Amino acid sequence: MTKNLRAGYALALLAIVFLLFSATSHAQSVYGSVFGTVTDKTGAVVSGASVTVTDEAKGTVETATTNGAGEYTVSHLVPDVYDIKITVKGFKTSVTKGVQVLADTAPRVDAALEIAGAGSETVEVSADQEPELKTDRADVSTVFDSQQVNDLPIEGQNFTNLQLLLPGAQLLGWSHAADENPQASRQIQVDGQAFGGVAYELDGTDNQDPILGIIVVNPSLDSVTEAKITTQNFDAELGKAVSAVMTVQTKSGSNTFHGSAYDFRTDNANLAKDPFSGAPASGFKNKFGGSIGGRVIKDKLFFFGSYEGQRQKVGTAAGDTLPSALLTNSCLGNTKATDGTEGCDFSEYLTQMGAAGVIYDNQGLVEGDEAGTPTPFKNNVIPAALVSKQWQNLLTDLAPFVAKESGGDLGGLDGNIHAPGSGLFNSDMWVTRVDDTISEKMNAFVRFSRWTDTLSGKQLLGPAGGPGFGLGNYGGSSTSADDSLALGTDYVFSPKLITDLRLGYLRYNIIDVKNDQSVEYANKLGIPGINMGTNFTGGAPGFFVATLTGGSNQPLYGDG
Repeated sequence: MTKNLRAGYALALLAIVFLLFSATSHAQSVYGSVFGTVTDKTGAVVSGASVTVTDEAKGTVETATTNGAGEYTVSHLVPDVYDIKITVKGFKTSVTKGVQVLADTAPRVDAALEIAGAGSETVEVSADQEPELKTDRADVSTVFDSQQVNDLPIEGQNFTNLQLLLPGAQLLGWSHAADENPQASRQIQVDGQAFGGVAYELDGTDNQDPILGIIVVNPSLDSVTEAKITTQNFDAELGKAVSAVMTVQTKSGSNTFHGSAYDFRTDNANLAKDPFSGAPASGFKNKFGGSIGGRVIKDKLFFFGSYEGQRQKVGTAAGDTLPSALLTNSCLGNTKATDGTEGCDFSEYLTQMGAAGVIYDNQGLVEGDEAGTPTPFKNNVIPAALVSKQWQNLLTDLAPFVAKESGGDLGGLDGNIHAPGSGLFNSDMWVTRVDDTISEKMNAFVRFSRWTDTLSGKQLLGPAGGPGFGLGNYGGSSTSADDSLALGTDYVFSPKLITDLRLGYLRYNIIDVKNDQSVEYANKLGIPGINMGTNFTGGAPGFFVATLTGGSNQPLYGDG
């Protein structure tokens, strides 16, 4: 190693040490802090004052002493409500009650002490008398405490909808498919940035799928003690974000046992009839759960647990485009074409669509046609000899549904089948957390969350597939088991040097199965090379048909 390189390393190490010992740590993404300055009524600083910070719910105590400049900092506080007591000989005791400490925040609590008279005297100050101006950090953020999270009318009790309360937040008009996003993460743009630019953290650990950009464990509102959404000037430890950082803290226990229970239900009495079929809405949604928290060892070891279940029967309608009855029957040889020949009769499409409905012979299959030169089939009828057996096999499965065609655009050629149906969506979420106040200088916690679901839906066209009747028109069967584990501990060497260690484990695991997974449908139709005798290649392929001119649907058959 050269002399210059050694010198560079030495300077870098000195810079790091200098930063560690000179920068006061006011907050971390899991913990909060309080800080302030103690003076007398004349404004002179008071050094050597004893500062005691007591958690109102847990009874845990943290202490500090003001330095030569009258300043104090108490770090690594679990988000909660605290009382701050300041005592020094010769002055009245100052007590500030109800100080709300949130994760990644640091309220400033200054005290101007009065000279003590005879005996012991205490001056009590309410926390709402303290200034709310944030002077310790420059981030732009919105914090929702436990009461706001539980009391705000959040659509669907969906936690990620909290982002819509931010200025500059906009819900996109599309969403990920229900089977890849059953946890219902919302696609929300913040400040015009892509929705994937929002970073999600749960108890200081990652909670985001890096590919889809969505939240993995969408926490139940009853398990959240606070949520902070930062849109500018994020802390360096909150990397990866482009538009916003949504940090969430789960609840912990207290010295007194507490719990909750809830049940939200909507059913078809609140839903309108299907506008196409006129059938009454069918379905219900029931979300229920509860929580409990308390102490294992008073003032030291605490627990919290919650459960939320959802049982939903989705009542929905699905629509698609099928070949017309004339086309289907002529292709299957049940009737002749309108010109008296045998073959697939597309004459209705020519009438309704004009030039866009012309069927061409591009391969020179008809005698007299030149390969490579598009030549319209006579009367828009494909001769029976050129109709593939595979197409006829597919039409055979579609024929029962063709008979139910009704309405649609282009004289009933586009969007010509609609039907109501239902599917199931059941989910369960568990959260368990343990907090341990090991000493005044050290805290630790562990939290585990598991979210499981089952999503299912039949399909409009039976064995031929098509759009489904499940959530978001899903057709098939999907199960998932998403896990999140967070462990954290910290140690305070001094007000200016803190170690904060967090470990996280995240699993996003979804298994999708087709309704006809065990059926070799492509082989049944006579299409080789798709069903290879394995579970992975089973079921029907997807058949995409170009949208008809002026139509509103993109026909889809099979399991595409």
